[in-house]
Amino acid sequence: MPAGPAMRIAQPPSLATMVAERLRDAIIDGEFTLGENISEERLCAAFGVSRSPVRDALNALQFTGLVEVRPKRGSFVFNPTEADVARLCDYRFMLEREAALMAVRVARDDLAAGLEAAVATMARAHADGDRRAYGHADTAYHGVFFACCGNSLVRDAYRLAEAQLATLRTLLTAPFDERRESGLTQHRDMAEALLSGDEAGFAAMLKVHADWSGRLTAALQSQQERNPG
Repeated sequence: MPAGPAMRIAQPPSLATMVAERLRDAIIDGEFTLGENISEERLCAAFGVSRSPVRDALNALQFTGLVEVRPKRGSFVFNPTEADVARLCDYRFMLEREAALMAVRVARDDLAAGLEAAVATMARAHADGDRRAYGHADTAYHGVFFACCGNSLVRDAYRLAEAQLATLRTLLTAPFDERRESGLTQHRDMAEALLSGDEAGFAAMLKVHADWSGRLTAALQSQQERNPG
């Protein structure tokens, strides 16, 4: 029998990969607070696995920036300072601006369709009061720039901070009704400017939209009030 790619059986994901994916989603969705200790014992019990895949998963998430593994102390959700958030905002703005401008030139139709779909999902989630779905759609909106930019190096650069950005988006934007409302308008306006050829206007709006400076302390206080103890 001839061998080839069509004959190969896809390998199922490892236990460590499945644990890492579930834990990544939980952190992004706000099921853990920033800086929270991640108990290996609780994860083992929750997933019904041994410590080995849990530890492998935590080590993998350390490379995404979501988890900090401290020898002899444990594993913790990343805990950025206001300065860290500001640096992430600068990094995000630089990459998103360039990815968006590349995308509109090389894949305008796909870009337009992707942004329209993301905005529609955001609008439905906001109307339904579904904060989690809104956050996912918000992340998907910005991911469209990179999916359509045609440059794998730019996509890889974004992935270095994508999980941290998604987590902060959940914390700093999704829980606040007024921010979701204004954010929805901003996303529509940015898409309109970009697709109409107003590159300067798009960049100016993105700069404002991506600036989360000064929000961290207030967001953490709100999170503590919603989840006392």
